[in-house]
Amino acid sequence: MGFDMFKNNLAGKDLLLVVPPPFFTRMPPLGPAYLVTYLKCKGYKPELLDLSVRLYNQASEEMRRFWQPDYINSFFATEIAEKLFDGFRGEMNNFVEWVINSDIPIVAFSVNQASLFLANKLAQAIKSKDRTRTIIFGGPATFFKHPRELIQPGFVDYFAIGEGEVLLASLVERLKKGEKIGREPGVLPGEDLGRYVPSPSVPIADLDLLPFPTYEEFDLPAYNFGSGYKPLPLLLSRGCIKRCSYCIDHIMWPQYRTRSAPHAFREIEYHCRVNKAKAFEFNDLLCNGNLRELASLCDLIIASGLTFNWVSYAIIRSDMTPELLSKMKCAGCHTIIYGMEHASAKILKGMNKGYSAEEAERVIRLTHESGICTNVNVIVGFPGETEKDLNEVAIFLRRNKDYIDEVTNISGFTLFPEAPLGRDTRRFGVTWKEGTDPMLFRDAANLDRKARDERVVRFSKTVEDIGLRKNIVNRPKLNPLVKE
Repeated sequence: MGFDMFKNNLAGKDLLLVVPPPFFTRMPPLGPAYLVTYLKCKGYKPELLDLSVRLYNQASEEMRRFWQPDYINSFFATEIAEKLFDGFRGEMNNFVEWVINSDIPIVAFSVNQASLFLANKLAQAIKSKDRTRTIIFGGPATFFKHPRELIQPGFVDYFAIGEGEVLLASLVERLKKGEKIGREPGVLPGEDLGRYVPSPSVPIADLDLLPFPTYEEFDLPAYNFGSGYKPLPLLLSRGCIKRCSYCIDHIMWPQYRTRSAPHAFREIEYHCRVNKAKAFEFNDLLCNGNLRELASLCDLIIASGLTFNWVSYAIIRSDMTPELLSKMKCAGCHTIIYGMEHASAKILKGMNKGYSAEEAERVIRLTHESGICTNVNVIVGFPGETEKDLNEVAIFLRRNKDYIDEVTNISGFTLFPEAPLGRDTRRFGVTWKEGTDPMLFRDAANLDRKARDERVVRFSKTVEDIGLRKNIVNRPKLNPLVKE
């Protein structure tokens, strides 16, 4: 399928927003959906192309593996880019020609760390034919210095850093006027890459002021193709109420904000009525950051008589009562994935989780008893973790295996230099030379990347032996572009 067959004409459009592969194809990407809806509400004419889902649906079974987390975790992002570009060379060339043969002035890519290098190759191909086209990169891979600076040489005119709705609309307006755009909050000119670290855009304080995505720009039947399960992504909040020592999410979203229950319900009602939605997956870091709004939303859903299922991540908190969990179940909650991460008191304290294994056990059992599928995540290899500590997790899982439906993610610990732990390595007994790959860190017991990787593999086998399902295993990999 070539892009000469693409039905939408780019004539008169202000911007083309591209989702490059690999990006999950189970449902439309929520970030780009918010962006195009916001731009339209402000009077602009964006065009959206989910290149990831288009290529996935025409890919061979062998190539489709590059969209599977377990598989791509065995490759570096540079390798993924080369394999996808070579595997779809005809389609990539057709895409570039489609752009070049149009008068579209701005091409924006929404990038993650797996798609960053492929997007840069597409940007290079566009720039090699027409340097007047403006290339913008936004998305999670642009927020921090380390991923951005891996794409050298880069072919990006501007990096959009932080929440993108207001920021992208401002960039489009100023570029249309021919204004010169320099370094400012949320904007890093490509020429300053590696020489300047900008601050992110100002977060939107009131999420109710954002128009919710309608998904009219998306080919919804293309997602989760061949399956009867067709979820839509939904967002109740941005940010997190926790400050886990290893995490960067609360740095990307420093303020926790939640939509009001009526505003969120209006979106749910719209999708059930217009898009015939029967399932939603909440993209929140946690659905239970504001229990009052969560309970109110459940009340609205129950009173409406709408029937659908929903899935979400959540944190362990002791005030998750049987009454609230029962209400969530009645409102369609099918699955909760708890970011439990560990069961050792020492490691939970180091992670700054703010709860005990006993509290986690109580919440997990109450959730299961309410009829909600109950899943957990586990992090292996946190600095200072011993075999005894990890065995405490195994004992916990074994003791609660009848109350846990799945270990959704088993992840080798990743050091993020921007996280509280990364900024205070001495306190956590971590040694790491700045400028080298963060995966090369060692803890006070001299546990290195290879040992952490072996520990992940062994623990994954332990989960199998316990008799629990597991979904994704994230093994620690090195980046070949960073010095050892």
